[in-house]
Amino acid sequence: MANPRHIALDILCRVEAGAYADRLLASYRQKTDLTPRDHNFLQQIVRGTLTWQGTIDHTLKPYLKKPLAKQAPRLRNLLRLSAYQIRYLDRTPPYAVVSEAVSLAKKEFRGLSGLVNAVLRGLAENRKPVRPFDPRSNPVEHLSLTLSHPPWLVSRWIDRYGPKSAQELCHYNNTPPPLSIRPNTLRSPLKNLQNCLLAEGIPTEPCPLLPDYLMAPKAGPLFQTQAFQNGLFSIQNPAAGLVIRLLDPQPGQQILDLCSAPGGKTTAIAEGFDDSGLILATDLYPGRLWTLLNHCRRLGLTSIYPVAANGNALPTSARFHRVLVDAPCSSLGILNHHPEIRWRRQESDLAHLARRQSHLLQSAAQYVCPDGLLVYSTCTLEPEENERVVETFLKNHTEFRLEPASEYLDLVCDGPYLSILPHQHHLDGTFAARLRKAT
Repeated sequence: MANPRHIALDILCRVEAGAYADRLLASYRQKTDLTPRDHNFLQQIVRGTLTWQGTIDHTLKPYLKKPLAKQAPRLRNLLRLSAYQIRYLDRTPPYAVVSEAVSLAKKEFRGLSGLVNAVLRGLAENRKPVRPFDPRSNPVEHLSLTLSHPPWLVSRWIDRYGPKSAQELCHYNNTPPPLSIRPNTLRSPLKNLQNCLLAEGIPTEPCPLLPDYLMAPKAGPLFQTQAFQNGLFSIQNPAAGLVIRLLDPQPGQQILDLCSAPGGKTTAIAEGFDDSGLILATDLYPGRLWTLLNHCRRLGLTSIYPVAANGNALPTSARFHRVLVDAPCSSLGILNHHPEIRWRRQESDLAHLARRQSHLLQSAAQYVCPDGLLVYSTCTLEPEENERVVETFLKNHTEFRLEPASEYLDLVCDGPYLSILPHQHHLDGTFAARLRKAT
């Protein structure tokens, strides 16, 4: 029987090297003999360790002569993983966590099991408590360490939203997201899907902001349900559905999705116009398009035509009624889905990403037919990647005008853009702009 803690250590090391935790967890779900309970535990300790990594590193610091960053990767992540269980979980007694870690250290690190034992026992007994920063004199460091976010990001959010709202946002990012479902109404009415899932032990309820989406408070084995296998639904946050509403696909239209893989928004567009038009779904990486194709097969969609191509140089001169640029971004609006991203991003990344996003938006403009729509969206909260990209585009492309999102999405918008703050709307952080081309 596979050991969840050993698997967790492998995943944490691979994530530190650049992999994504959610993909690795899905892969291990398929290829190991973990029970559902053990897989849930594996997911909890991986996500929890990544979420609280900043606070854990600070807490471990007094117990180490050599800084944690200079330790071997597997030793570093073993200490983090064990510290998370000691400090944040009560499933296993601390002495058992220490024993497990020491046993693993004896197998992997010659002569270092004593170090692991001393550090973790000291932590379990709180022998060297860390003094917290004063929230009044040093609010950035205080919030950064108590809620485990990088200081540069906390500083930006405090400046933009204020200390209280920034704290609420950080807290939301540390809370596992609820699972949300987009019904495939081409195959089943929403009520029928609810009944099917309930029969398989999964109750659902409509999303308050977008009632045609469902929330599953107790998800269970959703991917193993007959309803999922039969293509009756997809997993997607309602925030993505709001972007599709802004795009407003109509039956029979030709639509370009410039950055389509893995396909959540692409398949939502197809379902939105009854699978009765044409969607050219492009992406730079061919392997990611196979994921989109698999979604199309499962959902029974035939209007999507995937093409591997650079968004800045598409192999077509066609014009489209709708163009969606769901741009690659810093993903700082979805840190509860991908906790590792907070430790990968640097403030300097934002300018580089904004240049890339601007190039994609400029490229997309040439494919919009007269009176057509161009929708630009991201899953980040940062102005450099959002408003400023759109403002620069509009200065250089006077044939486009901004149509206020509030006229189409009055429930969540009171201004020109779709701008979802996770802690306020309890949805993924999302930005979108709707741009109309002149006739």
